[in-house]
Amino acid sequence: MELRQLEYYVAVVQHGSILQAASALNLSQPPLSVAMKQLEQELGTPLFFRGARRIQLTAAGERFYQRALDILSLTEDTRREITGYAQGQGGVLRLGAVSSSAASLLYPRLFRFAARHPKMRYQIDEGNTFEQLNKLAAGLIEAAIVRTPFYDASVHVLELDADPLAVVVRREADPFPDDQVAIRQLKDQPLVYYRRFAALLAEECEKEGFTPSPLCLNDDARTSIQWAQAGLGMAIVPYSSAGFIDLTQMSVKPIACDRLVTKTCLIWSKKRPLSAATALFLDFLRQDSKVDV
Repeated sequence: MELRQLEYYVAVVQHGSILQAASALNLSQPPLSVAMKQLEQELGTPLFFRGARRIQLTAAGERFYQRALDILSLTEDTRREITGYAQGQGGVLRLGAVSSSAASLLYPRLFRFAARHPKMRYQIDEGNTFEQLNKLAAGLIEAAIVRTPFYDASVHVLELDADPLAVVVRREADPFPDDQVAIRQLKDQPLVYYRRFAALLAEECEKEGFTPSPLCLNDDARTSIQWAQAGLGMAIVPYSSAGFIDLTQMSVKPIACDRLVTKTCLIWSKKRPLSAATALFLDFLRQDSKVDV
């Protein structure tokens, strides 16, 4: 499979027809039609539903379109990076980040790094921890800022910050009189939290004689916070997520339990060498955080 095939395919999808794509690519329609049929034969599956005036993608076609975009983007980033080094213009830092840490924990450091390296370019890819692990394994990013708990023996880990879990609830519905919330006070409350925190929360609650019954399990701090903002439940999220919250209407109180802590980490693959840009960022984080692996 060649990059030109991917470029042709993306053009067909984005223009909605082979005729319009051929015009944009300065090709005649028949060779482009043949190229699309050859691509389907190579992949062993149809990518389009035939017969529609505007093309429609099969499920395989949708998946292949996303992968083609990723590959073309990575190729362009690599070209820019190598060209930039040759011209003394810096590189491209391809970094993943979990949404709950991006604003409060990642960006202050990243902005300090950017100030030191004004010729560096950036691609930030947000998503939850498991999404970042998958992108790292696929080579779509070189490093990612993620949260514990996670278990993956294929990555190096640089721990950056410890962040206690906190309860977020509307101020008018806040039943907790103190600045911190005890585990026992969570009993019978409509809790909303990450699936990854479920086992740890259950373990700590069971020590206090009860089993939590979550109103909603999800994979993103913003989702949990939205449920709390709607007055439907109490979100349990990393304390630093308060950066997303209107504190005039919402109460944010850490949970008084030393074990209910999540750590922010930089991870990178053990299987792939780092680019100069990512290695430079890693060295910066080690110095900035005064920590080491």
